[in-house]
Amino acid sequence: MDESATGSVNFFGPTSAARTGRIAVVHLRMPSIDQGVQAFVWAVVFFLYLWIGMLAVGISGATAFIVSLVVGAAVWLLVRTRGGERPRPYRG
Repeated sequence: MDESATGSVNFFGPTSAARTGRIAVVHLRMPSIDQGVQAFVWAVVFFLYLWIGMLAVGISGATAFIVSLVVGAAVWLLVRTRGGERPRPYRG
């Protein structure tokens, strides 16, 4: 039996794009980024901002690094635990 007669060759069936020669509009969305990754990025950016800022105003390098590291870890913990949207309640 010929597969083209039964339509079994085309796995997705005939599409309107194939018939008209037009491409459908694509709706792009932002990729999903894990909350831990977001928290880490925020912590690194805030750490660098504080460290460079403290060096710019004359605080010693070691003190600036340690204080920025502690505050960056606190920002990571804060964003990791409190930074996401609360899940919607299930309405089944």
